[in-house]
Amino acid sequence: MRSDLLSVKGAKKFAAWYIDTSEKVANQAIDFEASATKWAKQTPLAPIFEAQMKYGKKFVERSANAARSLWRLE
Repeated sequence: MRSDLLSVKGAKKFAAWYIDTSEKVANQAIDFEASATKWAKQTPLAPIFEAQMKYGKKFVERSANAARSLWRLE
């Protein structure tokens, strides 16, 4: 078992798990932010919050894809 963890295959498996988990947590944080800013829906701040969440999701997606590409997971 220990040799599996120290192998390249084990490292890639851990990296894939870590990237997937980090992406999921980041998206959940953005979704929480969206629910926490619902009060601003009819205010001039709404477009700012929407843009912030939109670009946040894009950043998370691109970062996760870049990490997967570096680890050659896809």
